[in-house]
Amino acid sequence: MRYNKYNMEFRKWLIRNLIIGGSAIAMLVIALLLVGNDIFQRVGNIQTSRQELSIRLKSFNSLVALRANAGEAEKITGTLQSALPTKDQLVGFSKVLEGYAKNNNLGFGFSFESETKATEKFPSTNMFTLTSSGPYGQFIRFLRALEEGVYFVGFDSFDLNKRPGGDFEILMKGKVYSQ
Repeated sequence: MRYNKYNMEFRKWLIRNLIIGGSAIAMLVIALLLVGNDIFQRVGNIQTSRQELSIRLKSFNSLVALRANAGEAEKITGTLQSALPTKDQLVGFSKVLEGYAKNNNLGFGFSFESETKATEKFPSTNMFTLTSSGPYGQFIRFLRALEEGVYFVGFDSFDLNKRPGGDFEILMKGKVYSQ
């Protein structure tokens, strides 16, 4: 009987120590997981902060470069303004476009819509509407001629519709810049 008594006590002692040891190990594993999760969150926050800081630094460097170049841009603004045609020269703008259209066998219609006065920093703009009709390839040639011309033109919209027979009707709205 003595043997069973010691055996039972040893079992109780062993089970108690295994439970205590297992609980300690489980608590340690849980604590390590929680600490590891916290570390990963902090690392993620640090990486996000570093990316934001990098973006801000690039923006700041761009701003510094722009401010440094602003003085140079102001020096040549007058030269650029003088490269633009005067308002009197815009009278011939529609004739030039009509010539480009005729050279490319295109129909042609043109009208000025409105004008925005020039400011100290921005040139004057005259809005226009241009209608044309003809083959698509000829229209592309017309646009290339306009691009290479002496007038600075920007387009706001193109409306291109195919007609029966393969020709196209084109409605363009744009602006021409002047002094």
